Amino acid sequence: MKITDVKHPLAITMWDSSWIRRRYAGGGFESFDQALDELKERGYNAVRIDAFPHMVANAPDGTNDERFLDVPGVSHHKYGFAQWGNQWTVYIYPRRDLVDFIRKAKQRGIYVALSTWLKPTWEHRNELVEGPEGLIRVWHETLCFLQENDCLDNILYVDVHNEIPRGAVNTWLAQQLNCMKLPVAPHGYNDRQKTFYRTYFHQVLSTLKQRWPDLSFTASYELDIFLSDAKEWDFRDFDLLDVHVWAQMAPLGFLEGTGYDENIRRFGDPDRFYLNAAMNGYTGSIKAMAGDFHFESVNAAIQQSWQSNRTQLVEWLDEQMQTIARIGREAGIPVGNTEGWGSVFWLEHPMLEWDMVKDAGLTAAKLGAKHGYAFNCQSNFCEPQYLRLWRDVDYHREVTSTIRGI
Repeated sequence: MKITDVKHPLAITMWDSSWIRRRYAGGGFESFDQALDELKERGYNAVRIDAFPHMVANAPDGTNDERFLDVPGVSHHKYGFAQWGNQWTVYIYPRRDLVDFIRKAKQRGIYVALSTWLKPTWEHRNELVEGPEGLIRVWHETLCFLQENDCLDNILYVDVHNEIPRGAVNTWLAQQLNCMKLPVAPHGYNDRQKTFYRTYFHQVLSTLKQRWPDLSFTASYELDIFLSDAKEWDFRDFDLLDVHVWAQMAPLGFLEGTGYDENIRRFGDPDRFYLNAAMNGYTGSIKAMAGDFHFESVNAAIQQSWQSNRTQLVEWLDEQMQTIARIGREAGIPVGNTEGWGSVFWLEHPMLEWDMVKDAGLTAAKLGAKHGYAFNCQSNFCEPQYLRLWRDVDYHREVTSTIRGI
């Protein structure tokens, strides 16, 4: 199917790699049936997941593995404290579970968008994906595998690479761009780097579109790189635009001075415990102080800053979404967002409130409807492991009905 075959706006959520890496008791995805039933109950009719194409496909030597050892420690997945992905060492079964998940989603009328972060496991299969030919191969083999298992007819689109050109776990691409970092650009990437990654993704997208003409393909963006590329690129290889936008990107900087960077962004890091002599007033001995000790004051500062700057932040979001929608119309392709809208990072934590995230999500749902978004999300935290946000069923229904116009 093509995304243009869907005639009504879609309420979509991002389940990234969590859908397969949190399949243990208490992880939120122990049961696909329960997770998908709850998703539908909240009004969502699409989900974007990491399909792990580098593990579903064969290795370059032609061998294939059904099971991989997934170890925390990369990109905000730390032992015992993970926002997305896994927080413990687990085994994952990409081929088996991808087919199972897509079939169960189809039974519930939920479209599936396939993406990838090229996440590593203990086997480091991601480091074997070299050049555009490597990324083309693993996606082509993954789609062939899904076709063989009758799993393509509810695939909404294929996002060949999350947030291009970033993502250090695409080892080959990251190394190539790093070798071209001179002359240093004042913002973003220099001309050499831009030419390289645009050529890379042109080859990937155009080849896959030729091989799979009945599917829709894209490569998702963060706002800053998208706006830079939009000035110089015509997006002729894209069937849709998925542009990730958060209010924290606004020049206003509503999170500055709140302690967000020093505390929320560093969740799960090995240094989340630090030493402080004041923890024991009797002996003066140094005790370990948890890194979330300041979460209460940080949360209060962030919530207050959101409210104080809300008018300007909403105006900024409105302007960005209007621009994205205009670029999509000029390119003749639908636009949407699967990751946004308040802050990039947040946590399920007793000292942190969801007010800012919820307000931003509902506001962006209204703005998306205003600007004709073909698909839209509540936030990048709309997953079962974010318990208090996930359990607010009425709130999600308000968001999804706004997005879908029902």
